Amino acid sequence: TDRLLKHRDADVRSRAAKLLADAIPTDRKQVLAEYQVVLGMKADPRRGEAIFKKNCATCHRIGTLGVNVAPDIADSRTKTPAQILTDVLQPNRAIDANYVSYNVAAADGQVLTGILTSETATSITLKQPEGKEVTLLRSEVEELRSSGQSLMPEGLEKTIGHQEMADLISFIKNWRYLDGNVPLSP
Repeated sequence: TDRLLKHRDADVRSRAAKLLADAIPTDRKQVLAEYQVVLGMKADPRRGEAIFKKNCATCHRIGTLGVNVAPDIADSRTKTPAQILTDVLQPNRAIDANYVSYNVAAADGQVLTGILTSETATSITLKQPEGKEVTLLRSEVEELRSSGQSLMPEGLEKTIGHQEMADLISFIKNWRYLDGNVPLSP
């Protein structure tokens, strides 16, 4: 999908953007519209660091915080705050194929969810939040199915309000400047 959105032909880009926008569930569009206000709010990256630790660090790593389970978000210099907001509130909008969530029904009754990191003729390995890895023999797997969605859940707005989201975005954009060596931009 990313290739279509960046295609050299403007008509292809426009048609791809429309088709992909139509595929976004209405509730996600509404939440994103309601959260646009955070882009103009005064934000504190240090408060955002606490929000990141609480809500994001089980799957994302920035600097020395967190675990790399999901895509690397530490190099956010090229992303705008609006793009970061969209990524947080619409995690299924553009999923890297390497980070699609899988559900595994094990023969012992366990149901596991994670990202498929290794697959051989005899075993599979899932990476789960907090960096936990689970390897199962194929004989222990009753069913392996892609959810077709991101491991990152939708609905973070239920626990991250407007001010917290503004602070979180500020942290993601400015984390590398919090050591005091380079001044924060206003």
